Amino acid sequence: MPKFLFVVPPFFGHISPTLSVGASLIARGHEVKWLGIVPLAAHHIPEGGEYIFPEQDLVPYQEELQQMLRRQDDGPNCSAPEVLKLAFEETYVPMARMMMKGLSGVVDTWKPDLIINDCITFAGALCAHLKGIRCVTTTPVPPEVMWNDSGNLPKILAWQDNLVRELQEGFGLKGDRLLVHSSQMNIVFTSREFAGMTDASPHMKFVGPVKGRPNDAAFDWERLEKAKGPIVFVSLGTLLMDIRKDFFGKLIEAFADAPLTIVAATDPAIYDSWPENFIVSSFVPQAALMPKMDAVICHGGFNTVNDTFMNGLPMLIIPITYDHFHTAKLIENAGCGIKIRYKRLRISDMRKAVFELLENNTYREASARIRETFITAGGNEKAVELLEEFFSMEHASW
Repeated sequence: MPKFLFVVPPFFGHISPTLSVGASLIARGHEVKWLGIVPLAAHHIPEGGEYIFPEQDLVPYQEELQQMLRRQDDGPNCSAPEVLKLAFEETYVPMARMMMKGLSGVVDTWKPDLIINDCITFAGALCAHLKGIRCVTTTPVPPEVMWNDSGNLPKILAWQDNLVRELQEGFGLKGDRLLVHSSQMNIVFTSREFAGMTDASPHMKFVGPVKGRPNDAAFDWERLEKAKGPIVFVSLGTLLMDIRKDFFGKLIEAFADAPLTIVAATDPAIYDSWPENFIVSSFVPQAALMPKMDAVICHGGFNTVNDTFMNGLPMLIIPITYDHFHTAKLIENAGCGIKIRYKRLRISDMRKAVFELLENNTYREASARIRETFITAGGNEKAVELLEEFFSMEHASW
């Protein structure tokens, strides 16, 4: 059976869909491993798989790596050009340099048949080219979030391209062609309709959201069963630690006396006490919770967005930084939710928006339409089918 190696970044939103696909590959008898730049708790890895953290090869980069990880929380205070600099120049490119030695060693030892690199984990695709191994890229967000493919900002596109070419040349890969993504197959975890990319290149395969990764997080289900009024799920994902106290403080002010229940995915310790109608937990079984929700508030993390619309729920999206603004635009275009920018967030507006989502059924109807496009895209089964077909190709010129 073929061996599949997922090369992933230190951001769980990007790792999560690969765990779902990997679990399905393992169930079909394939060998699957993941390689990352930071440790990952064993309970996240599907049974039969393995997560590799090449610690010794990363020793020289520890100070730089920790600085890179700390910088991720600076996004909310950055302008749009500064966010791009933080993403490409201070994260994606240096991360590829840090990963290459450990990744190369694992590839030489384990000899995978296919490397699957996340769209921001450039080392995976570059190593595949260097070793002559076929490569597929996975993209958890609509592709235009990742790169300025529309060409409407030529100076920014040229700057991005130059950074990548310099990275490639540093590994001995010369030429004008950008090699950090597979040009043969890119599996995108949303639907073509939601992404608004009806004219995407043929190698872009929109499979919709995937599910199936392990998530046995403890939760107070008994308390949820006793909840009164509509139930609203709130999440800021796994990053953006610096703004949590301010954000959830506003949430408390808006809904402490409201006739609804808030399920908040955050560390309860950020406040000494919470209102009675708040259920707060650091980690939640999100996919299991969603069918019991009536609406969602989030910043635009795409796993939460996908879970929301797979359950036909309306969303209040509060974009903060990075790809959140493009995601918010897609949600508004689809009619599935309401956007309020974090820097313009007022208590009265938040409260008004949530009750509009709960009382106006047009948002739920639009979400149900997006759900149908997600289901039609094929999900986990389609992603696995594409990977198996790609592996079986005798000659893949990527």
